[in-house]
Amino acid sequence: MDQIVLSSAVAVLVAAAFLTTAISALLSRDRSRQPMPVKIQVRRDRNTGKRF
Repeated sequence: MDQIVLSSAVAVLVAAAFLTTAISALLSRDRSRQPMPVKIQVRRDRNTGKRF
């Protein structure tokens, strides 16, 4: 009986922590999306070296 109550309490605490984190992330508007540099590999033909 004690183990069930303890497991339930832990499950409630984990769910509360998850919800708090999710709500905090959704409500924080000060983190604007910043452009990130992306390096794109150019595919080349093995024999000729030309681009596809």
